[in-house]
Amino acid sequence: MPLIRIMRMGVLASTGWLVLAALLWQTHGFLWAFLAVLLWVGLLRLFQQAVLAHAQALAARHE
Repeated sequence: MPLIRIMRMGVLASTGWLVLAALLWQTHGFLWAFLAVLLWVGLLRLFQQAVLAHAQALAARHE
């Protein structure tokens, strides 16, 4: 899968998590929204590590 496609999917997923946090804030309050944002940050970190590993594998393959 091309790297740019993976990054676009990550942006789309991140937007969904932020919308979820906004909806949680409106319906259930700050605490639930904060927990959703913390979960989003953790998943974003894992996504960034996976994208970096994928990019490094692509670079190693083309050397």
